[in-house]
Amino acid sequence: MAAASLVTSVVPESSWVASLPIASDLRATLPGRMTGLTLMVAGLGLMVWAWLSVGREVLAGVRHRLVPLAAWWSAPLLLMPPLFSRDAWSYAAQGALVAKGYDPYSVGPGVLSGHVTEAVDPMWMSTPAPYGPLPLAYGGLAARLTLDPYVLMLAHRALAVLGILLIAWAVPRLATACRVDPTVATWLVVANPVLITHGLGAAHNDVLMLGLACSAFALALTGHWGTAAVLAGAAAAVKAPGGLVVIAIAAVMSPLAGRARLRLASLAISGSVAVLTLVTIGELVGVGSGWLSALDVPGLVRSPLSIANLIGLGASGVLAWLGEDGAAQQALQIVRLLGILTALGLIAVLGLLSSIHNAARAVGIALLAVVLLGPTAHDWYFLWGVPFLAVARPGRKLTTALIGVSIILTVAAPLNSSLRGAVIPILMTTSLVLVVVGTLLGRLRTMQPQPQPKVVATAG
Repeated sequence: MAAASLVTSVVPESSWVASLPIASDLRATLPGRMTGLTLMVAGLGLMVWAWLSVGREVLAGVRHRLVPLAAWWSAPLLLMPPLFSRDAWSYAAQGALVAKGYDPYSVGPGVLSGHVTEAVDPMWMSTPAPYGPLPLAYGGLAARLTLDPYVLMLAHRALAVLGILLIAWAVPRLATACRVDPTVATWLVVANPVLITHGLGAAHNDVLMLGLACSAFALALTGHWGTAAVLAGAAAAVKAPGGLVVIAIAAVMSPLAGRARLRLASLAISGSVAVLTLVTIGELVGVGSGWLSALDVPGLVRSPLSIANLIGLGASGVLAWLGEDGAAQQALQIVRLLGILTALGLIAVLGLLSSIHNAARAVGIALLAVVLLGPTAHDWYFLWGVPFLAVARPGRKLTTALIGVSIILTVAAPLNSSLRGAVIPILMTTSLVLVVVGTLLGRLRTMQPQPQPKVVATAG
C-alpha cells in the first residue's frame, strides 16, 4: 500500500514524490496508474485478510497485543502521501490561510499563491473551511514555520496519530466499563483497517475528533464530568458531530432512564460546558464561530452513502422526467432538510431516554444518524460510530455488520473522487474490488467464537 501510494495518490508537483524516477514514470501513463491501483487493491485485501485472521483468534479467546500490531501495520504509511483523498492538502492550505491572516471561513485556498495549493482539489479551491477552530489553529501554527505542502500534510497526519492514540487509550477502558471484552473491542476499533487506511493513511481530522470524544466518555465514567464536557467541546471544535458525546456524559451524570427532568438538566449542564469550551477555543485562536456558516460545504458532494441524498436524487430524477424542473431542483434540498430534522429528533430522543447502560450505543446511533441522514457522507464517516458500537455489547449480528462494512469500505477505498471521470480505471478497479471483497466476505462467514484456552500471542 505504501509503495502503491507513490503512484496512485495526488501529490504537489513540488514534492519529492512527484520526481521519484520509477513512480513518476508510472504516474504518467494509464498502464502505470493501473499497476499502482492493482497493487493498492491487493495491499488492502492483504491487510483485511490479516485483520480477519487475527480477529478469528481474538474471538476464539487468544489475547493478542493489538496496539503494537496496529502500530506495525500503520508504520509504512506514516511518511507516505495521503491515501484515497485530497483533504489533507486542503488542511495544509487552510492552515496557510490562517498564517497569512485570511479568514478561512470567508475565503478558500484559491486566494493563495505558491506550492501550498498545488494538490488541493479544484472543487474546494473557492470554498471556506467546514472544520472547527482547533485544526485550523494548529494548521496556522504549522504554516508559520513552513509553507511546504508535504511537510504540512505530515503535520496534520500527526494529529491523526494523536487521535488514534487517544482511541487506543479510551476503547479498552470503555469496554471494561461496559462489560465487553477489551481485546475484542480493540480489535474491532484500533486494528480496524478503515481506521488505519482512511484515518491514518488519509490523515482525516475525523480521527482526532473521535479520539477526543472517546476520551471524554472514558473520563466521564470515572466521575470527571466537567473535564469530560470540556473534551466534548474540544471534539466539536474539530468537527461538530464530536459534541454528540455529551449524550453519554449526561447519561453518566443521571444514570437512570425515564427521569426526563434530571436528564434534561444533565444535558443542559454538560452541553453548556461543551459549548462554552467550543466558543472559548474559537475566540482564543482568533477565528471565532464563523465556521458554523460553512457547515454546509461538505453537502456540495452528493454522496450515495447518505440515505437523504439517495432519496433526494431519486425524487429529483423522477420529477425531472415528468417535466417538473422547478420541483426537481427543490426536491433534493427538501429531502435533505427532512433528513436533518429526523436525525435531530432521533438525537433528542436518545439524549433524553437512554440510560447509562446503553449510553455508548446511543452515541453510536446518534453519530450514524448524522452520517446516514445528513446532507453528505464519506466512507471514513463510518468510523464515527464504530468505537461506541463496539463497546455497546454488540451481538453477533452487529459485530458481523461492523466487520462486513469495514471490509467493503477498506477494499473499495480507491473508488473515490480521485478517479472522477476516469472511466477505464474506475471499471477495472471496480472489478478488482468486487473480486477481493467477495473473497474476504466469504471468510467472514466462518468467523464465529470458538471455545479455546486463552494464550498470549506476540505482535509479530
